Amino acid sequence: MPFKIPSTCLHSSVDAAHAAWRNPLSLLLALSLVAPTMLAQSPSSPRDETVRVRIETDSPEVSLFRITSEGYGSVATAGGAGTVGIIHYQRECRMPCDVTLRDPTTDFFIAGSGITPSRRFTLLDHGRDVSLQVDPGSSGLRFTGWVSTLMGVSLAILGGTMMLIDSSSAEDSSLPEDKLFRKVGVGSLIGGGALMVIGIPLIAFNGTDVKFAPNKLTGNQGMDL
Repeated sequence: MPFKIPSTCLHSSVDAAHAAWRNPLSLLLALSLVAPTMLAQSPSSPRDETVRVRIETDSPEVSLFRITSEGYGSVATAGGAGTVGIIHYQRECRMPCDVTLRDPTTDFFIAGSGITPSRRFTLLDHGRDVSLQVDPGSSGLRFTGWVSTLMGVSLAILGGTMMLIDSSSAEDSSLPEDKLFRKVGVGSLIGGGALMVIGIPLIAFNGTDVKFAPNKLTGNQGMDL
């Protein structure tokens, strides 16, 4: 929608512009009168908006973080140079969380002491009043799940290798029969499978879930992240 310059300011600017032909300083005066009015009526940026955020959760350790910047860095490794991601963030609030934030266009995430960090999300296009329902996951249990799964995969690979060695030696009749490889292989496969059965659910069910709760005042229907 086109902006309108107030008539009083316009008349003053026109008079000053006529005088500018006789005095260059008058032209600067005319521009100084018009420019502030134009800037004041320009459309606001989404970064200038504010959003009120409330968090609903049973955990007192839940915090809302904002990602302020991110980049990449190079590190030296045994195999050459590697690239690592660098993320800078700041805490916006901790439970009980009811805060008004500027610039909803940036990325946010939920984390805290002993809590698995959530996926990133933005507060843009969710209204001026946002309620977040947070179901936090345990970072300790998820770490245990990763360790258990990796150990299970390693044991399964070891067991499979031992079974292949046993099968190849059984085909060679000149070698004495030795059931050690078979026993170790079977035991490793069973143990590895059991560790993976324990670890995979710990990883899957200990993520932090964030949901935009429905808000009758703003018409927000809610959304799962």
